[in-house]
Amino acid sequence: MSETVDVSRTGYVTVLSQKNFLALWLGSLVGRTGDYLLSAAMIAFVFTLTGSGFDTGLITAAFYVPVFLFAPYFGRVVDNNDRRKLMILATLLEVVSGLALYFSILLGAAVLPMAFVCVFAISTFGLLVSVCRSSVIPVLVSENELATANSLQQTTSQLSRIFGYAAGLAGFVFIRDTAGIVLVVVAAFLASVLFFAFMRFVSPIAHGRSRRSADGLKYIAGNRLFLEISIFLTVANFTGAGMIFLPAIMSNDILGAGNTGFALILVALAAGTIAGNYVVTLVKVRRMVGKIMILSFAANAALYVAFAFSAHISYAIAVTFIIGIVEGISSVPFIALLQAKTPPERMGSVLAGMSMLLLGGGSVSMVLSGGLVETLGVQRVYIIFAILLAAVAALGTTVKGLREASY
Repeated sequence: MSETVDVSRTGYVTVLSQKNFLALWLGSLVGRTGDYLLSAAMIAFVFTLTGSGFDTGLITAAFYVPVFLFAPYFGRVVDNNDRRKLMILATLLEVVSGLALYFSILLGAAVLPMAFVCVFAISTFGLLVSVCRSSVIPVLVSENELATANSLQQTTSQLSRIFGYAAGLAGFVFIRDTAGIVLVVVAAFLASVLFFAFMRFVSPIAHGRSRRSADGLKYIAGNRLFLEISIFLTVANFTGAGMIFLPAIMSNDILGAGNTGFALILVALAAGTIAGNYVVTLVKVRRMVGKIMILSFAANAALYVAFAFSAHISYAIAVTFIIGIVEGISSVPFIALLQAKTPPERMGSVLAGMSMLLLGGGSVSMVLSGGLVETLGVQRVYIIFAILLAAVAALGTTVKGLREASY
């Protein structure tokens, strides 16, 4: 690929003027809104139903465990097939799983086990959609537009998170109709299918359909830069997973703000991430990817301590907003780096393999930290996470490949 750097800043309007990318963006917007709506409602639902931090950690992990189990296989599937058709099929399977969850809650039939099973199924098919979406972006836009396209997708995801979390928790707190919320999620998935159906592009197909599921992981292991990044980010993502469900416990047990406080914290995290995503489009980050990641580790270590000892919900919200900014600034360059340095026909396998390593660590974290909260308390868990992040940041400064990572 060309080594020339950006000669001008590419804006959101430029990438959205491309019809295929616009359809992908709209489908992602409504689909991801459904994902976050379901996530917020089910976390609050299970915590209210059981009062258990362990069970809350388990339902949260159900959204992420599929990455660890299926990502390598899905990467091979994406590389070997039409990505548009796969997105449509996988989203329709999300619809079916959502309807099963709806009727379970509506009829009161094995609600808790069905919640775990259906959330796991929806997350599994959503993973396939996610791998397709990430691997399609380099096909739809030029390398010079990768940072902007990924920034827009990340911003869209956070906007979906804000609306989904706010609507999910508001519906749960004020309406208390979890089944109705799930039905809205199903409608969002159906709308997503319609947008994906408008896309028209040629999927790069990998040579040799007998390639094994582990090829993406082998490619990462054989690429020193990818391997270094995956190791460091796996540890970082292990700690970051705590920002998904631990705030629910913080808000209820420490801050006394209940599910309303939990919703505000999640919205603040999403809003901060949007701000960080936009900052990336204002600065040429291609030559600073590694340095940005290392600085984000160090910053979040300090911010997690500040969050753990928040004296009031307003302070916790402010700290969370800054954590979101840090995440938004660091995530976009990392994704663009992977897309720029991976052959198109291997894109699905490599992105899926990386997702397995990163979100797989997050899944373990959710189960483990849910148990640790029961014995150590939520504040001490955040301190442990902060120590891990500080250690990763310090070690990262000594690794030349990570420190100088660029594309």
